[in-house]
Amino acid sequence: MSDTLLACRDCGQLHRAANALVPGHRLACIRCGRGLSRYPPTGLDAPLALATTALILLLLANIYPIFLVNLEGRAGQDLLISGPLRLSEYGGPFAGLGMLVAGLSFVIPLVWLCLVVIVLTGLRSGDPALRPRLAPLWKTALLLYPWSMLDVYLLGTYVAYSRLSDAVETNVAIGGYALGVLVLVQAVLMVVLGVRRVWDMIADPQQFAPQPGEPWVMCGACQLVTAAPEPGATAGRRLCPRCATALEPRQPGSLSATLALISAAAILYLPANLLAVMTVERFGRVNSYTILAGVEELANLGMWPLALLVFFASIVVPMLKLVSLGWFLYAIRRRSPRRLRERTRLYRLIDVVGRWSNIDVFMVSILAASLQFGFLTTVDPEAGIISFAAVVVLTMLATTIFDPRLMWDAARGEVR
Repeated sequence: MSDTLLACRDCGQLHRAANALVPGHRLACIRCGRGLSRYPPTGLDAPLALATTALILLLLANIYPIFLVNLEGRAGQDLLISGPLRLSEYGGPFAGLGMLVAGLSFVIPLVWLCLVVIVLTGLRSGDPALRPRLAPLWKTALLLYPWSMLDVYLLGTYVAYSRLSDAVETNVAIGGYALGVLVLVQAVLMVVLGVRRVWDMIADPQQFAPQPGEPWVMCGACQLVTAAPEPGATAGRRLCPRCATALEPRQPGSLSATLALISAAAILYLPANLLAVMTVERFGRVNSYTILAGVEELANLGMWPLALLVFFASIVVPMLKLVSLGWFLYAIRRRSPRRLRERTRLYRLIDVVGRWSNIDVFMVSILAASLQFGFLTTVDPEAGIISFAAVVVLTMLATTIFDPRLMWDAARGEVR
């Protein structure tokens, strides 16, 4: 078996691996520790079965209610779509928030699972002529995956359940159990899937490998290492031969776009934490809650682990992302070589944990849909949740757009 070229998408280091395709092996970058390749020992049958099961569970989680609530003989229920529909009734920016919640908790997960099933079915068919057509579908699936937030939504339902149980009689329904099993099945699916394996089955990377000593470039979408486009080459030759993504040595406009996004997020961070995210009217008494007040209430109820989780996800993580990205940009400007590995690992951390800040967004949407009992108990969203959702989305986009390889380039004095 000939060697395979692997490039690290975090630091840009090129590797030549003889065992990149061996099932059960995991390869990591020698410079920054980023995972380069992992081939699960199972075939495609297991991930295809899991993806199909997850698709069925997603439909069940949407057909049946997640919670059944009862207050003084008045019954209610909460479906996955109930929160977005309830938010849309308020109009204005709350309708946009409802669309965001619907996209993250239903539309994107549905599209992602459908794409995974289609791609795996196409690869399993063994038709070579079909494989190039699967590349744009798989690329789209990978772009959507970080925004498929059923796991975050499940944690948001747990926080909402804790608050619902304190106010009304609450029971988990079939949809709630289906959602829990769905998140577990998706987690197992990602373990046995193997992203690079799917790309390599779509098109063998060795046929596009550059010659020894030839300038190379890594595709930002499929991580294919291929010959760098020659100066003055035609537009067609500047596309990745495997997934048709434009070949660029570094992500264009990464620094300016990151700075703009974190600046906007920093401006919204204060109102997101100072303004109320929801108002609770119970037996004529009206109380408004900020994010920190919600954490304090959970702590007062004795739910310290849950309070710490919400505090970390909703307050610490957004601030950590803003400070970290600002540090990265400053270090690049100063061309600092200090703590490169630590900065790169920090980047990977904020990239992974950033999506979990949506716990409060999902929680407010669930409570607003479930607790609508007029004078007895009513929950309404407030302006703070709009600002907070914007901070989460902006910081996620900033982390995605930021190219960490620029930190290593700057340390070497290279300007991109």
